[in-house]
Amino acid sequence: MTTLRVLLAAPPSPHRADAWGLFDAAGNCVRDGVDRPAAWPAADNVEFVLAAAQLRIASVKLPPMPASRVAGAAGFALDDQLAGPAHSHQLAASRQAPDGRVRVVVVARALVEGIARDRGDLARIVAEPELATPIAAWRWCAGESDREGFIRCPNGSAFPVDAPPRAGALPAVLTLALAQARREGAAPAQVRVDAACTDGALEGWQRETGIAFVRGTPWRWQDAGAAAFAEAIDVLPGAPAAESAARERVRGRVFAPALWLAGAALAVHLGGTVFEWASLRLEAWRGEREWASLAATAGIVPDAATGALPARAALAHRYAELRHAHGLPAPDDALPLLARAAPALSALPPGVVRSATYADGHWTLDLARADAGVIAAVDGRMRAASVPVLVATSAAGARLRFGGP
Repeated sequence: MTTLRVLLAAPPSPHRADAWGLFDAAGNCVRDGVDRPAAWPAADNVEFVLAAAQLRIASVKLPPMPASRVAGAAGFALDDQLAGPAHSHQLAASRQAPDGRVRVVVVARALVEGIARDRGDLARIVAEPELATPIAAWRWCAGESDREGFIRCPNGSAFPVDAPPRAGALPAVLTLALAQARREGAAPAQVRVDAACTDGALEGWQRETGIAFVRGTPWRWQDAGAAAFAEAIDVLPGAPAAESAARERVRGRVFAPALWLAGAALAVHLGGTVFEWASLRLEAWRGEREWASLAATAGIVPDAATGALPARAALAHRYAELRHAHGLPAPDDALPLLARAAPALSALPPGVVRSATYADGHWTLDLARADAGVIAAVDGRMRAASVPVLVATSAAGARLRFGGP
């Protein structure tokens, strides 16, 4: 089975030549070239590689959560880092790593939809920087000198930057990025230049920044290994992760005997816990009935079809309305809610809160870079005080939202 992969910076055009590579079943590039779509070779699968200049990859750290919530939480964490309306961006998130890290590809939605629109046989769209495996140092990758390259950081994030100049100072974007990393105490000890450059240029950049620049191998996306393509995030809108599903099927066949044993042990365990689960479910059902009965007694009839709040939230909303009608504050008004959360927020160091906004019964705090232990302590104190809270962290800081029924 063969796969045709084409590097694109814009939707395919019959009048524009783009770089392509033809890969065999083992993931090796057997042919490559630069041609218009009519001259692309036939293949069993078609994948597009988005040029690094058209995107960036962010890395955010999230608390443990179900896989179904990772993409939404990652988007919330990046909300204040996106330029323009949120609907103009296409965000695609990786699986959550054991340490909580999630990679997020950020690209213009119009570009992705334009690329996918005319190709019914398209299997995947992946980002070019995803094919450069992260290392302990920053990787400065660039191919042709007339095409923009990119920086891949150890945490998996990436951003576009000009190709290395033959002589002279570093590109302004890279200079600013290194200065920002130095201010945050995260400057790399080394930058590996996977691009064409001279020894004199390497020495000059080291003198300019105080950071070691070492020579690597000029970047060619076609030379990325099969594992890099398989692990790359798919940004195709609404498309399933075909490669990931295939890997899971292979693992299932390899570990089938162990899975059978694990399944038998799980069945025994589940048999011993069914009664407990049923008891808890019955208790929850009774609680729901009691809330609904209490709401009906108060003359509140929640209706899901009309978008009304559930019984408990409807009661809280009605209670707040009655308090307001008598000139009294409700529990989730701005000041009472802040007062309930104040003991937990006292764990934050002075000056760490950059902004605080209140809307719709919730406070949202944007925090500067803070110690993970401090954030965890605030999260625990909030929960102990029965204040609902959601925390999302990123390299730039953290966002904390609390309140609501």
